[in-house]
Amino acid sequence: MLSPKRVRLVKKIIPHIIFFLFGGLLYIFIERSTLGNIDHYPETGNYYNFWVSVNTVLFQSFILGLIFGVLEEYIFKNLLQKKPFLIKLILKTIFYMVIIFAIAIISSLLLNIWRMNLTPSDSDVIRTIVNFTVSFSFLTALSYTFVFIGISLFYSEMVDYIGLRAITNFFTGKYSKSKVEHRAFMFLDMKSSTTIAEKIGHKQYYQLLNDYYRDMTSAIVSTEGEIYQYVGDEIVVSWGYKKGIKDNNCVRCFFLIKHQMGKHSSFYQQKFGVVPRFKAGIHSGQVTAGSVGVIKKEILFTGDVLNTTARIQSQCNEVGADLLISQTLEAVLDLEKKYEVQAKGSFELRGRDEMIDLFSVHRL
Repeated sequence: MLSPKRVRLVKKIIPHIIFFLFGGLLYIFIERSTLGNIDHYPETGNYYNFWVSVNTVLFQSFILGLIFGVLEEYIFKNLLQKKPFLIKLILKTIFYMVIIFAIAIISSLLLNIWRMNLTPSDSDVIRTIVNFTVSFSFLTALSYTFVFIGISLFYSEMVDYIGLRAITNFFTGKYSKSKVEHRAFMFLDMKSSTTIAEKIGHKQYYQLLNDYYRDMTSAIVSTEGEIYQYVGDEIVVSWGYKKGIKDNNCVRCFFLIKHQMGKHSSFYQQKFGVVPRFKAGIHSGQVTAGSVGVIKKEILFTGDVLNTTARIQSQCNEVGADLLISQTLEAVLDLEKKYEVQAKGSFELRGRDEMIDLFSVHRL
């Protein structure tokens, strides 16, 4: 079984492969319609067979899409994280064009060796490769591939900016009409954020938030959570109900974040002179989900569960707890083996008429 983190990476790589396979198929049919029934390329005289072209181009497209996806998600994501989009685009384009050129040459070399039954150093093989690389057809194919690199790069950047879930929902139309869902939410807020901002200045505080949210991401992905919103120094994490209660994901996420922050405490202390601490409230219930907006669309969740979760989180200071969960969640989660759960009593939360039972959770 793949971990949620690896499943997410696979989901992000697959679209790149699909883009390039689609581009390869389109190129094959354009080439076929241009050449017709002839068995060679008019410009170079090189051998042409439709089915050989299908196998070669699709194989090249698959390899290129796979390389592109892996490099984007494993290498360039961290290597060029802080570079402006235009700089990233130029550097990546140069790199990928070199990769494409190498794949095209190697594929052509192997194809001609197989077709001619000759060695790689044979003059006839070398001649066909040279003719191929300087031909207008090759330059056209290179330019055509460049377009699909641009599409994949744009897709990759959009996933980073608006999220994989939002992109998926856009293409599938999942929230084109409102729908009722059962979800779990965690409102996680930085403690003493105003004091920290005044102490280190707004420029440094922005950098702290950037590092703070970055360090949370691994824990959220590992517990199958989705980042719903960033609200200043507060982050709202959401789970589909089944994913949220499975393996206590919604609670486990909080403690994984806490562990991650503990590991990086010296980094924050050295860089900012302060180690961020946080508190959270977790609750579940039904929400109405749908796409809203005209100029800028986004997925919006509405329902009493969000207001209640925010109120639960604000109650943390009153009861001296870092994490509070509702009785609704406490009843369905299996917390006894790994966590200490303490009843904090019934509270009338601001904006609500009825009382709600709250529980603090601590790691054993």
